[in-house]
Amino acid sequence: MHTRYYRTMLKQEPEVLTVPDVARILRIGKNKAYELVHSGQLEPIRLGKRILIPKYTLIAFMMERNQKEVNE
Repeated sequence: MHTRYYRTMLKQEPEVLTVPDVARILRIGKNKAYELVHSGQLEPIRLGKRILIPKYTLIAFMMERNQKEVNE
């Protein structure tokens, strides 16, 4: 899928997301979302104890996952 598809899909979301936001968007649990951050699959911005994920990072993650599925 193209970047434009994901941008349209996420147009109502803020440019910077929290981990619970990411969990809701991906329809996964918060623990799994934190696991994606801690494993390096989602590059966060850390502000003190806050973990924030830029929307473009989530889009890149979804595109990469989609590409892997297509190639399998």
